[in-house]
Amino acid sequence: MNKRTNLLTKVMLVVLAFTLVLTGCNLEQKDEEILESQQELEQMEEKIDADTGLVYEGSMELKYAKSFSVNYYKGGYKTIVDWNGRKTLLVPEGKEVPEVKSDIDVIQLPIKSIGAFTSVVAAELRPLELIDKMTLVTTERDRWHIPEVKQMMDEGQITYVGKNSAPDYELIESINPDLILITVKTVHGENDVITKFDEMGVKWISHGSQRETDPRGRLEWIKLIGALLDKEEEAEDFYEAQLKKIAEVEEKVANLEGEKKKFASTFFSKDIYYVRNKGDYEVKMYELSGGEYILSELNPEEDGNTKMNAEELYKGIEDVDILFYNTILGRSVQSIDDLVSNAEYLKDVKAIKEGRVWGYKPHYYQYSDQVADMIVDLYTIFTTPHGEITETDFFFLME
Repeated sequence: MNKRTNLLTKVMLVVLAFTLVLTGCNLEQKDEEILESQQELEQMEEKIDADTGLVYEGSMELKYAKSFSVNYYKGGYKTIVDWNGRKTLLVPEGKEVPEVKSDIDVIQLPIKSIGAFTSVVAAELRPLELIDKMTLVTTERDRWHIPEVKQMMDEGQITYVGKNSAPDYELIESINPDLILITVKTVHGENDVITKFDEMGVKWISHGSQRETDPRGRLEWIKLIGALLDKEEEAEDFYEAQLKKIAEVEEKVANLEGEKKKFASTFFSKDIYYVRNKGDYEVKMYELSGGEYILSELNPEEDGNTKMNAEELYKGIEDVDILFYNTILGRSVQSIDDLVSNAEYLKDVKAIKEGRVWGYKPHYYQYSDQVADMIVDLYTIFTTPHGEITETDFFFLME
């Protein structure tokens, strides 16, 4: 083979190799394009909400709340899932109502009037300057501690419609609120009430902030109000400011020296004592403030209360440093004598002997939007030498 032939052969081999490389690259590129297309299709399928047919765009970020969720869809649509798992579609003003599954409730925005079957709703509307949305309540005028609500009731803008468990349905129908927020499946709202609402065509959402296991999660329900009334940004700003204030207390607690004060929280009705479970949001609030729960093994995974008789309570809290008695939920107890008169041997409980029993001021539950200030109050109670203070904004020392 001469040099010319040898050179030609080498050139042909180089061309062949280059062609094979290009072919391989094209095949590889085609495979990548097909894979990307498949992924895009899958993502598009995932973004379609099966219950409403709407294109999913994102979800509300929740830091602590676990009892509700908010999803956002193309076109300004939203869905809310409440603590009972009930799904509600919010349809923007002027937009069509899509075909939805039969168990999905639909509310047309804007929401101009709200019925509050729990006074906590007022505390969630207040920071957003939306109390004027309330048109009916199930809390009597004399039991309100929010001046704006009392004034609105006096002026006829808010109507009392009876107890949660037995409201005046004809009155509700005449007021015709756009939405009722009600705590269901508890003593504050029974199933027959919401069944009647469904028959009447009254829109409702289950309010469940009390189901949260962290006070910061309970406070985060203001974001649900923000979603309902297109005030998400304002709700987020308020919430973050409250979190910052709580974090400042946490930092102080982390730098405390010595043992933490042991606490307990109780109230009684008909000789039965109700004691907070370890997993309850109120216990967490006390702990964030620098206290140590003396009943730390009492149902750590559950919220709410456990029932005890006086003897069981005594055994559990005998050595407690500070006792909190819920003067709002429980039998009228305003002094240590009132407390001991129900069970005399409770006088041997350390906190009672030393006069360290704190009650709740009447406005406590109607100011749940100020949980950061409550935590500041509790930190003050836990860290101030006994006798130097007798009250805070939300608590008072029993005599």
